[in-house]
Amino acid sequence: MAGSLKDQLLKAGVASRKQAKDIELQKRKQKKQGKPQQSPEDHERAAAIERARQEKIQKDRLLNEQRHREQEQRAARAEIRQLVKQHRVHPPRNGEVRYNFIWNDTVQSLWVDAELQKQLSAQTVVIVAVDQAFALVPAAIAERIRQRDPATVVQDDQTRRQRIAAEEADYAEFPIPDDLHW
Repeated sequence: MAGSLKDQLLKAGVASRKQAKDIELQKRKQKKQGKPQQSPEDHERAAAIERARQEKIQKDRLLNEQRHREQEQRAARAEIRQLVKQHRVHPPRNGEVRYNFIWNDTVQSLWVDAELQKQLSAQTVVIVAVDQAFALVPAAIAERIRQRDPATVVQDDQTRRQRIAAEEADYAEFPIPDDLHW
C-alpha cells in the first residue's frame, strides 16, 4: 500500500494521467481564486487585528509628529542662541544705572550705563532671555528672535501697551478730578 490514492487509481486503470492532471489543476485554481469560507470568529479576529494595526499606525504618526515638533523647537532655540551670541550688546562691567524690567511677573534688573539705558528706553536695544540669562540685542535681531519664539523677548512693548490701553479704556468714563489733594 505504498503511494498516494492517485497513484493507486492510475495503476488500477480507473483514471488516466490526463484526468489526474486536470483534477490537480482545478484544485490549484480553486485554491487561488477563492478562500475557503471563514467562520464568524475568524472575521472578528481579522477585524480586531486590523483595528490594532490602525491604532498602532495612528499612535506612530502622533509620536512622529511630536518628535518633529520637538526637533523644530530645539532648532529654533539653537538659532536663537546663535543669533544672541553673534549680535549681543555687552553691558559695561561697572554700570552705574540699574535698569529694572518685568520677566515672568517678577522684577529683574541689569546694571547698564546711561547710553545703554537710553537705547533700552527707545527700544533700539532689547532684552532677551536665553538659557536662564538675559542678553541685550539690537531691535532687528530681537524681531527675528520673536518670530522664532515670542516668549524669549523680555520687553514686548506692544503687548504691554495693549494691556495698559485696555485697562485705561475700562476707566475712561471715570475722570480724575483736578482739585484732589493728598
